[in-house]
Amino acid sequence: MTPTSKIGSELNSKEAKHPLEATKSWELHVDRRQSSNSAEPPPPRRILKKFKSVKSDEGENGVFEYSQTNNLDVDFEISHKPQKGKIPKAGGSTMHGMMIDAGSQGTRIHIYEFDNRVLHNREEIMAAANGEMLSIPRSNSRWTDKFKPGLDVFASYQDEKELTEKVAAYLGPLIQFAKQVLKDKQDDWKLFPIYLKATGGLRTLPTPDRVRLINVVRKLFRDDSFNPFSFEDERARVISGEEEGAYGWVAVNYIKGTLVEQSLGAGTVLNPQMTYGMVEMGGASTQIGFFENNGDVMANLFKLQLGGARHWNIYTHSFLYFGVNGAWSRLNAALLWKLHTKVNPCLPVGSSVNFESWIRMNENNHFLPRSSPESTPYSATMFNNVTDFDQCSQLTFQMLRTSANEDWVEFSHDGDCSFAGVYQPPLPREQSSVDEFIATSNYADIFAFLKLGERASISKLHEAAKRVCLLDWQSLQIYNKNLTDPITDDYELSQFCFRSIFAFQILRNGYRFADDFEITAVDVLKGQKLGWALGSILYEINTLPWKFHPKVKVKGPKGSSRWTLLGASPVALLQFRSVTTSFASLSICVMAIGIATALIALRRGRRVHYEVIGSARIR
Repeated sequence: MTPTSKIGSELNSKEAKHPLEATKSWELHVDRRQSSNSAEPPPPRRILKKFKSVKSDEGENGVFEYSQTNNLDVDFEISHKPQKGKIPKAGGSTMHGMMIDAGSQGTRIHIYEFDNRVLHNREEIMAAANGEMLSIPRSNSRWTDKFKPGLDVFASYQDEKELTEKVAAYLGPLIQFAKQVLKDKQDDWKLFPIYLKATGGLRTLPTPDRVRLINVVRKLFRDDSFNPFSFEDERARVISGEEEGAYGWVAVNYIKGTLVEQSLGAGTVLNPQMTYGMVEMGGASTQIGFFENNGDVMANLFKLQLGGARHWNIYTHSFLYFGVNGAWSRLNAALLWKLHTKVNPCLPVGSSVNFESWIRMNENNHFLPRSSPESTPYSATMFNNVTDFDQCSQLTFQMLRTSANEDWVEFSHDGDCSFAGVYQPPLPREQSSVDEFIATSNYADIFAFLKLGERASISKLHEAAKRVCLLDWQSLQIYNKNLTDPITDDYELSQFCFRSIFAFQILRNGYRFADDFEITAVDVLKGQKLGWALGSILYEINTLPWKFHPKVKVKGPKGSSRWTLLGASPVALLQFRSVTTSFASLSICVMAIGIATALIALRRGRRVHYEVIGSARIR
């Protein structure tokens, strides 16, 4: 069965899969429509009003012929895979924070736990003031829930009331999931912060659509009847690609435990014993982040301050439309609009797929922005009938747009660049114990599919990618069935030749790792799923204000008066008792003012980037 053989053949002629809908979601809808004799009624369906695509006519030899679109209603499912068994509930007297990752492929909530941010004695006050006391997030592997597709699909709603209703129906179940996990802590819900951070999917939207969506989310989260948790407007936003890359770097090094003793002190971290670089490939974008020891970073520098102490000079950059879905769409759009063909040499021989997108190229072979009136949805059947690995490899290389480097970056930065005209400090050309990189997300899936294990060289990746690309569709299906964790979606399976060789092109000819450089590709480390959400919650909870135990006291020398820190109110107050004019009392006063100044900075939630402090006090 080809990847498109069961798509919509028996549906009402007015229905079609939405361009942004996940294939699994559409197939589920088809199955439900065709299963009219099912004993169980189908679950309620949420409707989105979007443009319906009209499939283009196929000319001779697969030449693409353009057809206009019609403005019709299209139904599609909000897909959700319920967890099996009982979800463990949170208990004890700990605090909690929720991070909602609104990505291009879906929206997922993560629930974290951390100790109360309460200072009990003078030593803890001084440690907090020096950035040596951090809150460390913990989680249960089942404290997460996800819905598909991504939040960006709601951008088509222009009516604010309708948009609000649809987004509420989409995000509401995630809030309910958090309420279920935290059911036994209902009295403290207003103390638990909740965040929604959107990434590549919303970055691809025109600015007005991004703003409308985020404003609706903020409006909903401010409503106590919708969201019972602690929320401020700044906690719901579209984060920059550089933030996503930096948070991903933080997550990797946090789990690996490489930011322990090296974070203590003042100034900038130099000559650390070990850090891990990070490369991540999502659906819409791809990120890189690594520590630059000498601070020689001419652009894309992220000054990461850990615990208010030392700074890390992190190079990080995010490439929009270079995720697996973004690049796949660009490849097919280039074939259709630039080369005027439906033959995709990166597809397995004997396969065909229904490609749907809004991405187009103009007569100058430039991609049109999403806000262009011409960027309307369309559909085309892509296929392949001749094995041509070299052509597939060349086309994926062209997706890097390295020609943009020649326009300016080669000149302005003396050749220090990666791809798409982006500056990048040189990466290590030889393997060493201090130059390790971890690849996450789709890189890990690709390594697993290619049977490379968790660690392989760039050249081994290329060899394995070529082996898979030489398989025809039937052979690829057999290969997939024999995997420990096979791909369950035919449309996704048909892309793995492209994904594999594209991953090689990014690493070898994009970032310019050497052929024999070995990279570790994993999605879980030490039982924790890697991802920017973990790094982000680690940062966020450490910007929350400290509270002070009512009996916290700091005593001066024998015979002098004492002062007490009162921490019951949101703002720390210093209450001095019987302060005399003696030199001893004056010194106590000076010390108190110094500590108070530090505490005020802490209480104002100073926006610094936190990471694990090794021997520092962690809570």
